[in-house]
Amino acid sequence: MNTQFKAARAENYRVSDRSAADIRYLVIHFTANDGDTAKNNADYFAREAPGVSAHFFVDEKEIWQSVREKDIAWHCGTRGMYFHPYCRNANSLGIELCSRKQGEKYYFAPETVKNARNFVRSLMKKYDIPLANVVRHYDVTHKNCPAPFVEDAAAWQSFKAGLIQLTKEKNMTEKQVKQLIARAKTVYDTAESVPEWGRGTVDKLLSGDFLRGTDGKLALSEEMLRVLVVLDRAGAFDR
Repeated sequence: MNTQFKAARAENYRVSDRSAADIRYLVIHFTANDGDTAKNNADYFAREAPGVSAHFFVDEKEIWQSVREKDIAWHCGTRGMYFHPYCRNANSLGIELCSRKQGEKYYFAPETVKNARNFVRSLMKKYDIPLANVVRHYDVTHKNCPAPFVEDAAAWQSFKAGLIQLTKEKNMTEKQVKQLIARAKTVYDTAESVPEWGRGTVDKLLSGDFLRGTDGKLALSEEMLRVLVVLDRAGAFDR
């Protein structure tokens, strides 16, 4: 699928000259609209100056680019606390999926998910980005974004598992691919379900109000749990 380009206003991003090696993460977002299109969003950021941005917008039929990949979009920064040790605006690309709404719940049309999966896979190949470096906005700042992939963590794990299945990850054996898929699908919804090696960290984060669930569920992937344990051991949550 071809990507069409319409530049965002200069107030919405930072001009840079990043090399391919500087881009290490792909961050998935949602537009939090109901039935919008990729072009709608590109038009909006070209017209308005909200002081935020993303590189790409994906809908059921099209992909539009708003910020050039060498430039830095403002999509996953925070004035609060980071929950990912490395992913930042400066080393990532932001990809927004256009959403729909039913009642109070947002969802993605299947065609949007399919287009996003294929597009993300192409970016992974272009920048040599591993599966572990495809993350949600939630994984970086704990914002409820993209809501359909945060409130339904299994849908997110299915999305990531689909990335593995699309490529079979070069130089990996079938056994290793199956192990990655199984790991991607592992989600901990309660503190009690967390394995012993991560229980102390989760208990600390819950008691210190660093970690909050959604709809009573932690929706914590194994990948994110490992990151939080590493941060905890480095003293990031000590007060």
